[in-house]
Amino acid sequence: MKWIVTLGIIISLISSGHSFAQTDQSDEVEKLLAGIESASQTQRINAAKTISISGVQDLGLYEKIAEIIKAGYKLPYEKDHAEEMAWMCKALAASGDPKYRQLLDEVSQNSPSSKVKGHAKQSAKLIEQYAERNKILNKTDSWDEELTAEENRLVNMLRSDDVSLKRDAAKIIVRNVKTNEKVFAAAASTLKDMSETFRSDSLSVDTMAWLCKALAASGDSKYIGDLEFVRNNTQSVKLRKYTAEAIKALK
Repeated sequence: MKWIVTLGIIISLISSGHSFAQTDQSDEVEKLLAGIESASQTQRINAAKTISISGVQDLGLYEKIAEIIKAGYKLPYEKDHAEEMAWMCKALAASGDPKYRQLLDEVSQNSPSSKVKGHAKQSAKLIEQYAERNKILNKTDSWDEELTAEENRLVNMLRSDDVSLKRDAAKIIVRNVKTNEKVFAAAASTLKDMSETFRSDSLSVDTMAWLCKALAASGDSKYIGDLEFVRNNTQSVKLRKYTAEAIKALK
């Protein structure tokens, strides 16, 4: 099934000469659509979680999420259903499209669940932030033709100045390890750079811990040297723990 990508992405791809990404985008979107339409609530929630940090842009995908929210946010609430609706709101905000603010405002006012109301309200406020984030993720001027659109976005995230984007990229890699070696190489480079300019704040340390997990997920022992470099150059107990675990996994 072919899904319509947003006009902005089409223009960007044409201007940069990268027509290859449209096919990759379609494959990725189909997987995400299958996830949010799954009979398994766990798979639906996991797909929404992935969408909320992936930067994928596709009109059909977000219209489907909007439909799911409209059909479900007023239903009788159990704990798991509230969790699902909350993540769907976050996933819809990740579109970065202001047209969905009205629906999220509606949910924040009329949902019978206080939890869903809160997440819908928060999600509506984050739409502009997601729009700026998506510009970084989908910048195509440095994309590698050997990588899929998803993999190129991951590399953009890892190379960005935003530490939270680096962490999100690492989380995606851990959850979906079937990715090109170039992505793991970018993760290793990012980890080493962060180690050399080490910051002890919780976000930076947590991001480096996730990058250790990402390298462990590669299954490639060549990254042991990078992990040992980090372990030998940090005073963080948490980071020492995760580097040790990653090194053990790769031996």
